[in-house]
Amino acid sequence: MQLEEGQTLAVSLQANPSTGYGWEVEEVSQAEEGPAILLQTDSKFLPPSLPSRLTNLSETVEPSLLGAPTTQVLRFTPVAAGKITLRLAYRRPWEEHVVPSQIFWVEVETAGALAGPAPPSMTTTDSTSQTPVELGADGTTGLPASFNWCDLGACTPVRDQGNCGSCWAFSTVGALESNVLVHDGLTTDLSEQYLLSCNVEEPRWDCGGGWFAHNYHEWKFPAGEPEAGSVSEADFPYTGHEYDPCNPPHSHQEKIVDWQYVDPSRSIPMVAAIKQAILDHGPVAVGVYTAGDFQDYTGDIFLSAQNGTPNHAVLLVGWDDTQGPSGIWYLRNSWGAVWGEAGYMRIGYGVSSVGYAANYVVYDPTCHSLDTAVAPEGTGSVVADPQPNCEGGGYQPNSLVQLTANSNPGWEFLAWSGDASGSSSPVVVTMDTDKSVTAHFTCDDCSPRGWFALAMKAD
Repeated sequence: MQLEEGQTLAVSLQANPSTGYGWEVEEVSQAEEGPAILLQTDSKFLPPSLPSRLTNLSETVEPSLLGAPTTQVLRFTPVAAGKITLRLAYRRPWEEHVVPSQIFWVEVETAGALAGPAPPSMTTTDSTSQTPVELGADGTTGLPASFNWCDLGACTPVRDQGNCGSCWAFSTVGALESNVLVHDGLTTDLSEQYLLSCNVEEPRWDCGGGWFAHNYHEWKFPAGEPEAGSVSEADFPYTGHEYDPCNPPHSHQEKIVDWQYVDPSRSIPMVAAIKQAILDHGPVAVGVYTAGDFQDYTGDIFLSAQNGTPNHAVLLVGWDDTQGPSGIWYLRNSWGAVWGEAGYMRIGYGVSSVGYAANYVVYDPTCHSLDTAVAPEGTGSVVADPQPNCEGGGYQPNSLVQLTANSNPGWEFLAWSGDASGSSSPVVVTMDTDKSVTAHFTCDDCSPRGWFALAMKAD
């Protein structure tokens, strides 16, 4: 390719900024030693276009699939005569020592009277001032100045979506994992690949983008699956391959009872409304616009205010009004723990369209029943402490319940059977599933060993 003064080389390549990947100059090999021949002047991600498979649909579709690929345009201008080989690498900026996912190269010859390099004016993003922030109807929030679910131990480990536009699945799963940790006290690792491989959307959500998939944790499931609900990572490990088959059925675990948008218009809600949702319902799933500066983030408060159609799904886990010009969100990403601040970002309110389509899940942990009995009947009683703590009876998952056997006159406690054992009273059972416990009693005229053996056999 030949360039003359006044001409620009524009290299357009497919990229997916929602993965953290982008094209960058890896090497410029000149035929002869001397001054630089080519100067990079710009690098931009174009707005994602509606995939061709959507253009003929009459039904309403999401205005922009989160995680959709786009085109990155890198521009170069000649500054000296000569020949070079321009080599571009597709990688994440913070993984500079990792082998690039892709390589592109082009040979360039510059000719003519060239004026030499001008002061660099490279633009990587469309940066403007920070978007105005609305707090509430009266200009105040009535909420804590700062709050962070991670400080309360309710943030599960940061995941890595890899080179697949599946951020929508990671944001969906992350919201449920945090709720399970808050309500059940359990750190779970739930499957994003289940959502990637088993969703039945038309067109199907995949590495080319998708939307918040909470329905699959509430009521929606494909043919062959017994029910809706989460699937464990161990049952369906993440590969980041959109064409890995679903292979039903899978064992389903936690379910949500509902999910809602903070603002039904699916725009960017007021800051106060997002804060309230975080406080009431745990980490909130949101869209954000990510491009070069976002990918290059290594720490501190992000205020680049990149403008563009939201293209990435993340979680907001908290906020702090005392940081930055007007406050920051604590944003949890899905690009691994090496990116940013251990996988997190502090981003200013209103920056990069953060908060777009904010939504939350309503998680009501499944109550476990506890059935107690005595044998023989009328010989005693069993007292449970505490009493059932779930609506409609039963116990919240992993509740510890102490059972005490009280004998009637003339009888003596002998032993437990069922989901408790031993001859000590009281005994503690962990409500990690439905439990059934029987207290056995004996009397002076009974034959304890023989009677108990028969009772256990009948039980």
